[in-house]
Amino acid sequence: MKTIQITILFLVVSLTAYAVDSEINQVVVYRQGARITHSTQFTVVAGNQEIILDNLTPTIDPNSLQVQLRGNAILLSATVRTNFMGYQTLPKRLKELEDSLQLVSDRIDWLGNEQAIYQGEEKLIVDNQKIVNEKEKITAADLTQLADFYRNRLTVIRKKIYSNNIELRNLREKKKHLEQQLQEMNYQKGKQMGEVVLNISSEQTTRIAVTFTYLTRNAGWSPLYDLRCAGTTGPIDLVYKANVFQNTGFDWKGVELVISTGNPTVNNERPVLNPWYIDFYQPLPTPGYGAYKSADAAPMRAMNIYADEAVAGPELEEAAPVPYQVNQVSNQMATEYEIKIEQDIPADGKQHIVPIRNFELPAAYTYHTVPKLNQHAFLLAKVGEYGQFDLLPGQSNIFFEGMFVGQTYLNPEVTGDSLIVSMGRDDAISVKRNTLTDFTSARVIGTNKKQLKGYEIILRNNKKIPVTIEVLDQVPISQNKDIVVEIEEMEGASYTADYGKLLWKIELAPGESKKIRFVYSVKYPKDKQVSGI
Repeated sequence: MKTIQITILFLVVSLTAYAVDSEINQVVVYRQGARITHSTQFTVVAGNQEIILDNLTPTIDPNSLQVQLRGNAILLSATVRTNFMGYQTLPKRLKELEDSLQLVSDRIDWLGNEQAIYQGEEKLIVDNQKIVNEKEKITAADLTQLADFYRNRLTVIRKKIYSNNIELRNLREKKKHLEQQLQEMNYQKGKQMGEVVLNISSEQTTRIAVTFTYLTRNAGWSPLYDLRCAGTTGPIDLVYKANVFQNTGFDWKGVELVISTGNPTVNNERPVLNPWYIDFYQPLPTPGYGAYKSADAAPMRAMNIYADEAVAGPELEEAAPVPYQVNQVSNQMATEYEIKIEQDIPADGKQHIVPIRNFELPAAYTYHTVPKLNQHAFLLAKVGEYGQFDLLPGQSNIFFEGMFVGQTYLNPEVTGDSLIVSMGRDDAISVKRNTLTDFTSARVIGTNKKQLKGYEIILRNNKKIPVTIEVLDQVPISQNKDIVVEIEEMEGASYTADYGKLLWKIELAPGESKKIRFVYSVKYPKDKQVSGI
């Protein structure tokens, strides 16, 4: 019996468990998710013991946990679990707001009880007053005494109820504001915590150091750019920034932050190509659908191919990035930007801007207009050799000649030789597109019908400097051999037949106006109808 008791006592001692705090040393933020590195030191005793690394985010991916132990001890196992009973240490501001909300809630509850007491007393007095009035015998002294009591006591009660109502209204408004502020700071009362449980074996009492990392999905970043241009004769100054957010439940304070273009949360399974079977299919007739689709498809392809071709500017020299207190490390899978200045990112789910790099982009400038879609001229900057900058698609703020002119979407994932950046529209260049009524007609020739369409585009340069402007328009594309499209006139435009694209490059002197026009015809059987001409 004694042997069994000694053995049980030995097991209890040898499996001693205690909690240890740790601090965040480094955070690597991915496009979606973040890898967080903690470190801590503690003393272990001889035997086996369970060490709990607590006060961690509950959103740990258990498969991503890595633990490194340094010292004269052996790590037997490491697991992740959720503690639903633990109490998370709140930041000071959150704790103050929580305490204030509790005091206000308690005061509201007490005033509600007090109101019920006074209202009950008021009802009791009124009911008793009715009973007294129904008595057959009542003296003047009794009536006077009753009236005085009724007036004095009910006055006190109703004043108290009135003042309580005012206080309750103010307290409820204050409670609403406190709750909104806590919600704004992403506060969740009584939320669970994550824990890492280490089973460690040691032959002696010794001090060890532990570093552990894990992945959480409740964080990420998106690119944001500032594009600044002093004029069409200079380069573009590009400021590359990261909008970092995190909702892990714990603020990142004074951490070493690394911004990574990788994304460990994406599906890494290779695609598998299965057999592709085809067979005859007889579609149900849908009046007008086929013609409408054909007419709409052509302009979309024409516009898309222009974006892909990205009319190349002159060859540009490689631009050297300007130092921006960031160490850039490019590896095979991603590019990482090690921010040299320690960062604070609160766990509020909001976006916090972290500057990454600053680049000077040599650019060739031209104006561009598509008057069929938008009768304005847009200034385009064409940047060659843009792959060296490791840019990602993202929203861009545009500043031209010191003025904010709007936003655009920067998309480096194009196949063209140049990255085209829209610097905004220039109202000093007028663009008009008019239908030529003299060239708009329809006539029957034998068994066919021929429709003629013509357009005139008017350009005017109201600037004090000469400009070059690209004008893009289109003619329809036939997908049926019985529909024949012919260009009757296009005034020097370059024509891409496969996409129906017409492109002019026009030189405009200061104050100069020019007109260009194009005419096309569509011939088809007269007993048919063609939509979208």
